[in-house]
Amino acid sequence: MLTMLIVDDEYWVRMGIRETIHWESHGFQIIGEAGNGREGLAAAAALTPDIIITDIRMPLMDGVEFMAELRAVGIDSRIIVLSGYEEFDYARSAIRFGASAYLLKPIENQQLVETVLSVGGSIQEARKAKQHYDELKEELPAIQKQFILDLLAGSGGAETALRAKWNRLELPLSFENPMVLVLKPLDLRLLTRQFSREQLEAFGATLQERFAAVFFGPWGFRGMVLDKNNEEIIGIIQADHYEEMPIATVKAACRELLAQLSQSLGREYPLTIGIGGPAPALTGLSGAYQEALTACEHRGLPGLSRVYWAKDDGVGDCHPLVKAAVAYLRQHLEREITVELVARELFVSPSHLMHLFKAELGKTFNDCLVEYRIERAKELLRENSYKIYEVCAKVGYNDTKYFSQLFKKVTGFSPSEYGKITS
Repeated sequence: MLTMLIVDDEYWVRMGIRETIHWESHGFQIIGEAGNGREGLAAAAALTPDIIITDIRMPLMDGVEFMAELRAVGIDSRIIVLSGYEEFDYARSAIRFGASAYLLKPIENQQLVETVLSVGGSIQEARKAKQHYDELKEELPAIQKQFILDLLAGSGGAETALRAKWNRLELPLSFENPMVLVLKPLDLRLLTRQFSREQLEAFGATLQERFAAVFFGPWGFRGMVLDKNNEEIIGIIQADHYEEMPIATVKAACRELLAQLSQSLGREYPLTIGIGGPAPALTGLSGAYQEALTACEHRGLPGLSRVYWAKDDGVGDCHPLVKAAVAYLRQHLEREITVELVARELFVSPSHLMHLFKAELGKTFNDCLVEYRIERAKELLRENSYKIYEVCAKVGYNDTKYFSQLFKKVTGFSPSEYGKITS
């Protein structure tokens, strides 16, 4: 039931409005009266009525001043103004203070009821709209997340339609060259075997919080971060001006994030971040996401948290000599390999090849060699078809003890432990 306050200096007018109409049958209740604007202001502040019916001419504080004071103190009751014929033009000035309607005296009951019902109806509609908006606002993060996941999956639709929906969902990014980051454990199966779903959800929430704190805090990026099935954290980031966001800056922020996570989570759960993009349009987000996934999954020095851009390590535009060297390493892991050997195969000096690895990939030749060997060892152990010494030999190590120590150093598990957990 909606409530009303009557403000009029004429007692008989107030009584007529109160007594000659059965307001409750129409869904309204009169909760107070006042004889002038000053009293009306105090009553409105105390009672917060839905509707105020007020005269325009009153002593001490007239109707227009009364309405101005109401709005000044933040009272947003709907107002119906009563005025005499000679005050009609004056009453019209009340509209600028948000009067919903004005009626001429003498007032006919039917006209007053119709006006109050109309104003009451608009109140109910506004409340329903607000309730609907509040419900949508609660659901908005989930709707935004699903929209982004659809974009990343490549099922969003045409660019024009995507941009329109993007704007409606109030996403915190423009369309210019966003980059996609994927943060995930190097070995998810180890985590899923060790932790419950609730623990994994808490783990994912921690990753999201730290991601947002680093990227959207001191580094000044805009964007959003979301999780995907407790398996990976996806960040979509953008600087105010993309030309001011070189990949080196993005990598530096990623490394800071990994450093913080390493302190809080420990080295036994190494993480990797893959960087994809920039995406030239919303329809390009799917490609940028795939680049980031490839950067995560194609490489990753087991046991060490690392950052990779899709264009690193032969995924994108890399020096032909580095591509050839990486291909040679992957194809000959079982052999004894040195930088001198590979350099001879490629007819280049060892120092030049080492320089190219560092410049192109951001890591040393030996780092890459260890990465590929441990990566292959993990694959063989997951097959559960080989003895430890056989795996050791297949990835180029002659000393099983040394291999086991190295494997545990970078993964947190001995080869036998890893094989049992992942088989």
